[in-house]
Amino acid sequence: MYIPTALLGLLALSSSTFSAIAEPLPWDGRAEGLTVDSLSTKYVTKVLTQRPGESKGSPADYVTIKDDIRSPAYNGDKGVIDIGVNDKAMWGVEAYSRRSELVQNISTNSTGSTFFRASISKNNTFFYPYNWKVVFPKSQLFEIHVDARSDFPSILFKTNGTKDAQWKVPFKLDTWYNFGIGMKAADGGKGTELEFYTSTGDKDLVLNTTTKFASALPSSIEMHWGLLTQVKQSKTATGPQMTEKQEIFSFSGVSAEGQVQTAAVVKTPGKSASSVAGEAKEFHQTDQKSFTF
Repeated sequence: MYIPTALLGLLALSSSTFSAIAEPLPWDGRAEGLTVDSLSTKYVTKVLTQRPGESKGSPADYVTIKDDIRSPAYNGDKGVIDIGVNDKAMWGVEAYSRRSELVQNISTNSTGSTFFRASISKNNTFFYPYNWKVVFPKSQLFEIHVDARSDFPSILFKTNGTKDAQWKVPFKLDTWYNFGIGMKAADGGKGTELEFYTSTGDKDLVLNTTTKFASALPSSIEMHWGLLTQVKQSKTATGPQMTEKQEIFSFSGVSAEGQVQTAAVVKTPGKSASSVAGEAKEFHQTDQKSFTF
């Protein structure tokens, strides 16, 4: 699929940038060894701290980190980051949205692929009938959504702020959905190419779809992981209708690599080869697609 440059003028989610300094590749956002108190060593937490009433928010209000949940480790991570949203989860004065996200600005690979990985799961039934953005850059170049507005929730992948999904499957509770998004300069150096990979459980990632844009590969990209839902400001002045009950999603295996890595089991910084069951591998199967979630 090719998307023209004109669509790239769509507004980003917010006029503010959360992080100015881009982290180099590879970047490790995994939960293993992380605590709520040490979140800021890996992530920018302004969405969690800049709640209404100045900087009085606490990440602990909406984030819980658990060790040794995924076994075997997926993408080098046994830990899980639970992120929640409720009626009080506003960022600054954004009354029309409810959001809790971890953020990081990450450099891209100008000579190869930049590969973003993350796994998402949900244990409890949905409390609120909303569409949730769960993995996305500020630029809206691509977005992973979980749509819970009907009795049959779905998880889907969109690009460039468009309404139509490039990929969509039913969303099942207690299932790990694993994702990989590859970005690279298009052939000839003109434009950007996105590759979208998926799997479930402990399976390796498989290429699903490829999208090309006319815009050049950005030198860095501000990534968000968490929950964001919005309503049109013309519809309500109070935003999404919720209570104190939190809608919670689980995240694991968050990373950014300097090449495509599709293996379920990988080596991570600080781990010896003997500590993992396999090596990270790279493949580009542009004709292979899997829609079997």
